[in-house]
Amino acid sequence: MIYVKDEEGLYTADPKKDRNAKFIPKITVDELERLDLADVVLEHTVFQLMRNAKNRRSVQVINGLKRGNLTRALDGEHVGTIITA
Repeated sequence: MIYVKDEEGLYTADPKKDRNAKFIPKITVDELERLDLADVVLEHTVFQLMRNAKNRRSVQVINGLKRGNLTRALDGEHVGTIITA
């Protein structure tokens, strides 16, 4: 699944409010829950659904405002953040 946002992907904090926010290129649902971030790109319920899914167990969060990102992601390129179960 590809989730289109106005951010590059997932960060340790809101990059618009915190200059020290660090970009997270790849993370598992378990790692994400251990970080206990105040702001995440998806609802926590989605992470539970990902654990139990039979077919799709990952989400790639991309910046839809950056020209070509969606095409690159559809072509299988890693752009943004990949969250896996």
